[in-house]
Amino acid sequence: LAALVVVLLGAGVGVWALTRGSGEDGDQAAPSTSAPASTTPADTLAVGDTAVVNGTTFTLQAIESDDTCQGNAYNAVAEFFASSDCTALERSLWSAEAAGLPAVVSFSRVTMPDVGNAQALRALADTDGSGNVSDLLREGVRYDGGPTELSGAEYASAQTGPTVTIVETAWAGDEGADSALDGLASAALSLGEVDGS
Repeated sequence: LAALVVVLLGAGVGVWALTRGSGEDGDQAAPSTSAPASTTPADTLAVGDTAVVNGTTFTLQAIESDDTCQGNAYNAVAEFFASSDCTALERSLWSAEAAGLPAVVSFSRVTMPDVGNAQALRALADTDGSGNVSDLLREGVRYDGGPTELSGAEYASAQTGPTVTIVETAWAGDEGADSALDGLASAALSLGEVDGS
């Protein structure tokens, strides 16, 4: 298995992560910061590759890319894409441990035509009850040891230029503290680019 090591950038460079509990209808928490990571070219990623962020090993379980977000979102976020489609959508599922318990990480990177649309997408996706980009579990993708859906998920997002990164984390078995999933979601923002090609 090839190893993908994600190196965090120096201090002073921050990405604001807005976290919320229980998936799309949880309570919103205060913003937290996370440094962005340098990335390895996306076309080199394959199922089974690993990334290490803040001492946590993430293993790539599934990966897909698309050139549209239409049909790949739900609720108000789907309505947004009906009038303001993305130019690229990269989604993946990663397995990791949080506080010693198995968890799933849904990673979505959405490239919009411009910064204004990216800001609007992030603001909408960060709003409880607005829906989201469909994670791969929602679309029927499975992996050994993984859950069938994101249940009680924690959320984090970031934006760089026209690109919005959305992460959701959930337990893949026994459940631990929400704070462990929250920390995992913030760390996963640094997974870098993914591509299903």
